[in-house]
Amino acid sequence: MVRLFTMLIASMLWSLHVWAGVNVNTASEGELTSLPGIGPAKAAAIVQTRTQNGPFKTLADLDAVPGIGPATLSNITPLVVFAEDGKPAQHSPGPVNTTSATPATAAAAVNINAADASGLQTLPGIGPSKAAAIVADRTTNGPFASCSDLQRVRGVGPATVAGIATVCTTK
Repeated sequence: MVRLFTMLIASMLWSLHVWAGVNVNTASEGELTSLPGIGPAKAAAIVQTRTQNGPFKTLADLDAVPGIGPATLSNITPLVVFAEDGKPAQHSPGPVNTTSATPATAAAAVNINAADASGLQTLPGIGPSKAAAIVADRTTNGPFASCSDLQRVRGVGPATVAGIATVCTTK
């Protein structure tokens, strides 16, 4: 009976931890894999980016992690926290809107065959590491025939391509 009671208390404490959210600034790779769409490779990339660049402040900061795009961000929004001094940071509830109020939407479309890394970062869902990967791929494999060809770049998937469709050009 004592053992059953102990297990019940332990499971309740674990449940409270899960409901509190995953702190992406302190979570281990194992804890990060509990998030939807985050497998071992993405969890390792999150930890590596956090180690190299310091703590994440917002969900948008996670966009700089290879393999994480708008779809993944939307899925993990209600499940993550960014603790600062032991307190959860404020972040907006609901899906991350990576397509509004960005420099690329306010200006003309970005030519992915001519833009440098900083120009590519104005595209929704394209952070510093994805922009660098696009430039590297373009240098190695030649220009992109269409914006959907960005999917040949590691970390750029269909959701990212769909998010930039209206502000991307190859001419």
